[in-house]
Amino acid sequence: MTVVIIEDEALAAERLTRFVKEYDAGIEIKAWLDTVKGAVKYFDENGSPDLVLLDIELGDGKSFEIFKEVEVTSHIIFVTAFNEYAIQAFKYNSVDYLLKPLVKEELYFALDKYKSQANAIKPVDLTALIEQLQPKAEKEYKTRFLVKKGSRYFSIEAKNVAHVYTRERVHYIKTFDGADYIIENNLDVLEQQLSPETFFRVNRQFIVNYTSVKEVITWFDGKLKLIIKPDPFEEIIISRLKAGDFKNWLNK
Repeated sequence: MTVVIIEDEALAAERLTRFVKEYDAGIEIKAWLDTVKGAVKYFDENGSPDLVLLDIELGDGKSFEIFKEVEVTSHIIFVTAFNEYAIQAFKYNSVDYLLKPLVKEELYFALDKYKSQANAIKPVDLTALIEQLQPKAEKEYKTRFLVKKGSRYFSIEAKNVAHVYTRERVHYIKTFDGADYIIENNLDVLEQQLSPETFFRVNRQFIVNYTSVKEVITWFDGKLKLIIKPDPFEEIIISRLKAGDFKNWLNK
């Protein structure tokens, strides 16, 4: 069994490592990662291990963001101090959700559970299948946003949004005239509110309007470099995993 530990607290990572080795000395711990960015890079370059032991609150964001950037097929045991993410966690091939401070016996139970799941044939989820087959009502997307600049609020039409970005944990809308406005919602929320026909989440920090795209450059390791107008605050790189979807989106 191969394991990757994603935990931003060194003592917690050491404790996890010790417990895993006490459970089974033959388990190979491939890496200890402590950031979303580092995890995305690792999985992009090395693929998925059998199992990931994953904290949720990392220094540069929530670990759920990893799965939006790179494909991870591993089973996951969440180990976190926060219980409010339990429902969201089980969307990601989760084996178990353990709360800190971690109890060794609970981890052992979760590892036993993983072994039984890994060897079992998963039953078809008929409820989910039926839901997928049902015709869905057309979703309505936001047509304007309330934004802030200084002490003043403005209403910006969605068609005037060139791109949306996050910088130092503050979220902004940049309009085609080059103005920047603070917006309360984060990019995860905005991604759901903006029409996917017009907007695309290219990475963790940017959502772009297709009319802002001026050039797409082939980059290293199957990635893409994106040139947009108005200019972003930093260069935009699209991961290899998202590159195909992005090109298909541009070609609609």
